[in-house]
Amino acid sequence: MTRERIAIDAWSSYIGPEGAKKWPAEYIHIFKKYRSPKAIYEGMSIEEMLSEMDRAGVDRCILSAFYHKDMPIVSNEEVAELCNAYPDRFVGSGTVNPLKKPMDLVREIKYLICDLGMRAIRLEPYMYGDGMTGLPPNDKHYWPVYIQCTELGVPVCIQVGHTGPLLPSECGRPIYLDEVALAFPELTIIGCHLGQPWHEEMMTLAWKHPNIYVETSARTPKYWPRSFVEFVRGRGQDKVLWATDYPLLTFDRTLDELEELNLPPEIFRKVVRENAIRAFGLENGQ
Repeated sequence: MTRERIAIDAWSSYIGPEGAKKWPAEYIHIFKKYRSPKAIYEGMSIEEMLSEMDRAGVDRCILSAFYHKDMPIVSNEEVAELCNAYPDRFVGSGTVNPLKKPMDLVREIKYLICDLGMRAIRLEPYMYGDGMTGLPPNDKHYWPVYIQCTELGVPVCIQVGHTGPLLPSECGRPIYLDEVALAFPELTIIGCHLGQPWHEEMMTLAWKHPNIYVETSARTPKYWPRSFVEFVRGRGQDKVLWATDYPLLTFDRTLDELEELNLPPEIFRKVVRENAIRAFGLENGQ
């Protein structure tokens, strides 16, 4: 059976052959635990990624740049090039290092959004530290990012929950986003990776704040906590975004498991498409 091509993956990356050679040691062990495909170790062609999207029924991907500290696995510029080459399949999500000086951050975000055409900024709190302690997202270093993204009307996508890589997790407590949402009610905030083991915090924040969403990348539906499945079926159905963190997890694997939850068709469509369209401002098909 061919799946209808409607899904929008809220977090994926294109890992080419050169990018695959750059993974730091902190990440390698988790790929094995996830049973990730060989593409994450060896890279792939963009045609192979598009073919997988087509087979799985994925319409578009929010394609993310990824840096380990200041070393690009896939750079902002590479993401922009792919989005320009395939504008009907990819939407760009850039990234910055919030430890830079405030005005440098402001200029860099303006460059990513206005010049490169990115539609979101992605942040990973565990990355901005010494390997044992990260930088929680209510720290003042993030404020220039939030201000500029609010002014430019793009969402901020922030990793929440424990880290798979051998890097600090406590900075990923979702509750830190409560202060951010109160300070920036016009900013769309997407908590990525579901938030485990603090998923109750993440669900509560998404329910409480109109501007907060929860996204499920790197967490297969088969292993979603029961309370989160109930959240998806009920009060959270308008606030949950399906995502893979491809190629960590594949499109087919996560969509197959999502279908096995037997969600009502209207909720399934919200989770795999309509909520992403609203959160990323894609209403005009952009």
